[in-house]
Amino acid sequence: MTIRTLLRGFSLASVALAVTTIPGRAFEWQTATPESRGFSSAKIDAFEHLLAAHGTQAFLLIDDDHIIGEWYSADFSAKKLHYTASMAKAVVGGVAAAVAISDGRMSLDDPAAKYIPQWRGDPVKSRITLRELGSHTSGVDDAESHDLLHAKLTGWKGDFWKRLPPPRDPFTLSRDVAPVVFPPGTKRLYSNPGIAMLAYATTAALKDAPQKDLRTLLRDRVMRPIGVADSDWDAGYGQTFAVDGLPLVAAWGGGGYTARATARLARLMLHGGEWDGRRLIAAAAVRAVTQDAGTPGPGGIGWWNNRDGFVAAMPRDAYWGAGAEDQLALVIPSRKLIAVRYGGSLGPDLQNDDAADRWFFTPLMAAIEKAPAKQRK
Repeated sequence: MTIRTLLRGFSLASVALAVTTIPGRAFEWQTATPESRGFSSAKIDAFEHLLAAHGTQAFLLIDDDHIIGEWYSADFSAKKLHYTASMAKAVVGGVAAAVAISDGRMSLDDPAAKYIPQWRGDPVKSRITLRELGSHTSGVDDAESHDLLHAKLTGWKGDFWKRLPPPRDPFTLSRDVAPVVFPPGTKRLYSNPGIAMLAYATTAALKDAPQKDLRTLLRDRVMRPIGVADSDWDAGYGQTFAVDGLPLVAAWGGGGYTARATARLARLMLHGGEWDGRRLIAAAAVRAVTQDAGTPGPGGIGWWNNRDGFVAAMPRDAYWGAGAEDQLALVIPSRKLIAVRYGGSLGPDLQNDDAADRWFFTPLMAAIEKAPAKQRK
């Protein structure tokens, strides 16, 4: 059973931003009934019941800055952080990369070896770009095997998930031990170690920046400016790994966000890096990480997108962050729409992509069909 709160009423290296780190403006979402925004309460109610029947703990639906639905299960609340799993690839890794790109500290077409000295003499790893790391096309092997639980994995793959101290920490393992299993840029292979190395490279690019690690960078440059309290999010499993003088924070998982914190971050992306008149991230940098990376598969940098029409019912400009058990943060620019979903798996018998399509994306689009004008109030 859920409790519904129905609310009423070019080269980027040249784009360096000077952004202050004072607290963000006191933006607050407006509230509205579905009918006042041209939607049907009955359809949205039906979607709520569908989500409740499929393990959902939190759901937030926002139309052009108007919350038209916010639901939490009886054991959840608006102030509770939820693990985001691989959604961190988007909201930590992708957003941090966008800030570094925006400041001119790195470019997606840079060779990763520019920031990872250990790769410079390797005939294969020296060819990997940041774009390929972020879009899962680098060829760096994943720390997964045959759908085994992480606790059942052995060798370097098992150690990756244990988050051991150096030299068996996940970053050193990703850099020195994880093999490259195909030529970089030739196809897609989901890679947690690849995202680890994107985080490594981004951190290396911050050496001369005021903020030296991804957690602090996001706090000062993004989360506080958009009005997210420090208590409403965290990143990197609460750990920082000291490797080669770099303070490394995980970006492949380990984040926890309230639904509204995630929605605010999604709003920043929706508005191209601008927050109520303040430019926090260059629009070109936001596009670089959220839109198609130009590599095999429908990936941006940590974000996924609908460029190839994977979800037939959804606009092609849609993009989203996604984590295990269908943690989802969806942005549809053409509809000015944001949706956040947390909980257990939507469909335990389906692959994540199939479950998200069947039980979230497609029925959501049906639920937000505009009501006939005569029914609007």
